[in-house]
Amino acid sequence: MWIDDEALARKDRNQKRKFEMLKKIAITLAGIALVAGLVAGGAVGIFVGKRTEAKAVDAKVAKAVKESEAKAAKQSSDKEEKNAVDEEKKKEWNLTLVNNTHPLDENYQPELAEVENGYTFDARAAESLKEMLAAAREAGLSPQICSAYRTIEEQKAIYNQTMQEWIDQGMTYLEAFEETGKSVAYPGTSEHELGLAADIVSSSYGMLDEAQADTEEAKWLEENCYKYGFILRYPPDKISETGIIYESWHYRYVGKEDAKKIMDSGVTLEEYLGETY
Repeated sequence: MWIDDEALARKDRNQKRKFEMLKKIAITLAGIALVAGLVAGGAVGIFVGKRTEAKAVDAKVAKAVKESEAKAAKQSSDKEEKNAVDEEKKKEWNLTLVNNTHPLDENYQPELAEVENGYTFDARAAESLKEMLAAAREAGLSPQICSAYRTIEEQKAIYNQTMQEWIDQGMTYLEAFEETGKSVAYPGTSEHELGLAADIVSSSYGMLDEAQADTEEAKWLEENCYKYGFILRYPPDKISETGIIYESWHYRYVGKEDAKKIMDSGVTLEEYLGETY
C-alpha cells in the first residue's frame, strides 16, 4: 500500500495545531473559571461585609435613638419638675407678684407691724427690714423710710395727685395716665398695698429721682439688700419687664434665698417667676 509521506506530515501538523488550540482553550476556560470564582467570592465577601457594616450602623443608630429618647425623657421630667417648683413658689407669700396684670384681691389685708416712725410692714418681714436699716446705720449711713405699707385709699391719693401734676404741665388726660403708670402703680396693683415694699432714701437727700441712686445709702442697699431678703424691685433698663421706671429707692421683701438668686442673676421678680406685667 502506498503511503503518501507528505500527507502524513500534513496530518501530523494538523493534529499538533488542534492540540495547541485545545490547550489554549482549556487554559482560557480555566482562567475564566478562576476569575469568575474570584469575582463571585469577592461579591460574596463584599455582600457579607456590607451586611455586617449595615448591622453595625443599625446598632449605632438604635443606640443613638435610645440615648436621645432617654435624654428627651429626662429633660421633659426636669422641665416638669422645674415647672412644678415654679408653680409652688408662686404660691409662697413672700413671692406674691403684684403688678398691672396681677392685682391684689380687693379684700387683701396683711397683718402689720411697725418698723419705725409710724411706718408699717408685713409682720412676717418687718424684723428683716429693721435689721437691714440697722446694718446700714452701723456702716455709718443714714437711710430712712419715706413710704412702706399703703392702704388702697392712700394709693389712690398718690396716683391721682401724680396724674394731676402731669396734666398741670400740659399733658392730656391720656398722656398723664400713661406717664403716671410708669412711676406710680394703679390702685390695687401696688406692692405697697401688699405690705412687702418700702421706699428707702438717704436722710441727706430725700428726692425720689435719678440722683437718689448716687447716694451712699442707695449704693449700700443695692449691694447688701439680699442679705436681709430684699431685692431692688425696679432695676435700671428693666421697664419692659416691670412696666415701671428705675427706682433706686424701692425695695421688696422676697426672702433671703430667693433674694440672692434674683440679685445675683440680675433679673426682675417677673422674670424670676416666669410672669409678665
